[in-house]
Amino acid sequence: MRDVRQRVVIGIGSLLFAALSGAAQAQADTRPIRVLVGFAPGGSTDVVARLLADKVRESLGRPVIVENKPGNGGQVAAIQLKNSAPDGTTLMLTIDHTHVIIPLTFKEPGYDAIRDFTPVIGVAQYYNAMAASGLSGVKSLLEMGAWLKANPKQANFGIPAAGSVPQFAGLVVARTLHVEMTPIPYKGGAPMVQDLLGGQVPLGFGSLTDMLDHHRAGKLRVLAVSGTQRSRAAPDIPTFEELGLKGIDKNPWLAFVGPAGLPAAFVQRFNAAVRTAMEAPEVRARFVPLGIEASPTAPEELRDWIVSATAHWGPVIKESGYQLQ
Repeated sequence: MRDVRQRVVIGIGSLLFAALSGAAQAQADTRPIRVLVGFAPGGSTDVVARLLADKVRESLGRPVIVENKPGNGGQVAAIQLKNSAPDGTTLMLTIDHTHVIIPLTFKEPGYDAIRDFTPVIGVAQYYNAMAASGLSGVKSLLEMGAWLKANPKQANFGIPAAGSVPQFAGLVVARTLHVEMTPIPYKGGAPMVQDLLGGQVPLGFGSLTDMLDHHRAGKLRVLAVSGTQRSRAAPDIPTFEELGLKGIDKNPWLAFVGPAGLPAAFVQRFNAAVRTAMEAPEVRARFVPLGIEASPTAPEELRDWIVSATAHWGPVIKESGYQLQ
């Protein structure tokens, strides 16, 4: 009996030592954390990544380095992340296009959005928006429908990329208004907005963030935004849902993910560090003018974001007749 008790005590001691050793190693880990961004420097995803990296660095006591890996709407960065070691040194600030739309529009995307990654934290949601060129004279979604019917040869709308949510959301709008609209893809939101300002394209569908300053200056008119609530940055703009257009209530989002198999303890620490960062007044002050709503989640909630958005856009993409790339 005495031997049994000794073995139990030794066993418990060993487990406790291992747990304390693991905690000590986690506390002492000073290796840099790379945050991959699948887009060029200066865009909204890059701005958010760098803003949060500075704060997370303070919480974790580890260098946090943002690395831009642009290409194919974040696909290049996602594949690199998939092939990274799950040791807490490589993460990605991804968007819904990379984790939802690419798997739905490519025959071989190179990754499975659920199986190949560990959800860490949903960071924020933002808004997609339909806008009219200031030169068109269109002031509302109803006027846009009438204008399109009167000018069928000009019924084009710019989008930041082919096979993107703005393309499919724009087609939902067209179907609801019973008009024909042809998407015109650009290489990013900035050049699309420039052509919208110049009148080269009469309508555009893209990120509210890219359009907001021009809307405020009266150079273009944002007609409606996605989501179920108006943007705090632009409370004058109605949602599509308010105007009776269904199917555009899903907002795009930003989230941190890691490679599959990322240790739960690291996920918990990084999640907590991001939440702390997002409570900083200077972070919130930067988010609001960009039309970005802070929406920190648990890892399981982020997984639900991915699953829910995939279930929403899958049928829309199929119905559009989009040919898989």
